[in-house]
Amino acid sequence: MKYFILITTVIFASSSFADDGPFLGIFGIKTNSPLEIVAAADQLNKECKNPDGVTVTLMSENLNGSEEMTHSYLVGFPNNAAYVDWTNSISTCPGWAKYFEAVQPISESVTEALAFPLAGGGDASKDSVFVNFFVNVSRPDKFLPAYNKLMEDNEGCPGSWGLFAMGPGVQPEEYGTHIAFCGYPDLASYMEQAQVRVPTKEFQRFIRKTFRISEIKGITSSSVVKRYN
Repeated sequence: MKYFILITTVIFASSSFADDGPFLGIFGIKTNSPLEIVAAADQLNKECKNPDGVTVTLMSENLNGSEEMTHSYLVGFPNNAAYVDWTNSISTCPGWAKYFEAVQPISESVTEALAFPLAGGGDASKDSVFVNFFVNVSRPDKFLPAYNKLMEDNEGCPGSWGLFAMGPGVQPEEYGTHIAFCGYPDLASYMEQAQVRVPTKEFQRFIRKTFRISEIKGITSSSVVKRYN
């Protein structure tokens, strides 16, 4: 279930945070028929349009260790009302029944969860590859300022970046309480960064501030298959 990640293709500027949004829905699946999944998602998008402000991104989970999930849908909701409208459409739009009929024989649902943004920057719509860091944080009040300072000082993320607090659907002891991500415009730019062997001074300073209050649970990468607005 170490997706994203993220948690990863929808970014919300911190200035836009409100009491009821935005937030992210994460729906992970396992499949051996990715092309058929895309075809089913395309047809669903034609027959059941997203409510205003809702975005859907189909992700491919690439380097995800032993996790069984192969793909995930990241659904961005601007507020609670949009989440309710989208959920209701599952039972009211006939296209959803056709979608489930098409994907049930070729896929298996492995996770459903919500995630809530705490900080972020950049434009994730311009990125196609994401690296996701799953962290168990015992003192969010100290971790968040240290993370914000790292992103302010460090140029390690050439594209978008963000930190999410995990909500319903996640087991913190296994997957952590938070997800941080870093976006890259393409695979080549990610591999260039991946080859950097020595951590920056800014990152070393961040580790010194947070190692007693956080634990890395996993690092994965994912890439965009298709976006549906």
